[in-house]
Amino acid sequence: MKKTFFILVVLALAGGGFWFYKKHQNEVAAKAEAQKFMPAKVEQRTLQRTIDSTGEVRPENRLEVKSPISGRLEELLVNEGDMVQKGQTVAWISSTERATLLDTARAKGEAEVKYWEDLYKAAPLVAPLSGTVIVRSLEPGQTITSSSAVIVIADRLIIVGQVDETDIGSIFAGQSVNVRLDAYPDEAFDGSVKSIAYDSKVVSNVTMYEVDVSPENLPNFARSGMTATLTFLIEEHRDVPVVPTAALEYSKGKPFVRLPAKDGEEPVARPVQTGLSENSFTEITQGLKVGDEVLIPQIIRKKEASSNPFMPGRSSSSTRSNNATARPQEGPH
Repeated sequence: MKKTFFILVVLALAGGGFWFYKKHQNEVAAKAEAQKFMPAKVEQRTLQRTIDSTGEVRPENRLEVKSPISGRLEELLVNEGDMVQKGQTVAWISSTERATLLDTARAKGEAEVKYWEDLYKAAPLVAPLSGTVIVRSLEPGQTITSSSAVIVIADRLIIVGQVDETDIGSIFAGQSVNVRLDAYPDEAFDGSVKSIAYDSKVVSNVTMYEVDVSPENLPNFARSGMTATLTFLIEEHRDVPVVPTAALEYSKGKPFVRLPAKDGEEPVARPVQTGLSENSFTEITQGLKVGDEVLIPQIIRKKEASSNPFMPGRSSSSTRSNNATARPQEGPH
């Protein structure tokens, strides 16, 4: 009888010890749960929604100036980089017959050459448009044909972007664009959408549309063929209240934030309405104002309490660590 009573006492003590152990473990866990928020302020910022694409600097109109006749290039009056005006003479060309007569006359002396030069004039090659000479293909003395491009003229440089078919619906004429040339990434300049191609191109198995961007104040270092990064401005909200996106929680698909506790109470959940998001910030259109304080849920690392000293085969001093994620609390309904 005494033996049975002793066993019952031992079991009661073991059960009581286990109850106190579990109670202590729950208190530790509750304390860890109470430390799972970090405060943040509602700020005022400007948020933007943009689309990025790659592009290339190209002439808006690239024209090869070809000789109207076959013969010999006698004189070329322009170099690469020179500005020319529409109708300006850029070269003099001898027809095949004139070149033959002059070569024959040179064997008879300068007087004979001058006679035929005055009698048989060289043909002028004129610029068909105003622009910049970007290519000088031939040199004086070379034989040319009517298919030979003597020079290439570009009237002005634009940036041609490649926009994915999934984004092209957000692009429109007159839209603001920020441009950075890859060769000069620190020198950004603005532009605007001039036109959007109706015909697509397949680039690396992706359907793309070309978008012509007219630059404003194109820098002098820009050259045809340079690659560029274009940022199209889709939407902009200036000076609006924002919170870190991490502060937003959801209940039944509706967003809310937690406000700091007062006088030892639990944090208060407040429903909000959101707007534009950019990077790690989200606009708050209703529910908060600039300067309010919110709480950001944190993922914390906590150490569990010691294992049950009454369990056989376990040391009472053994501990283990585990990463615990704060349990989501139910928000406002």
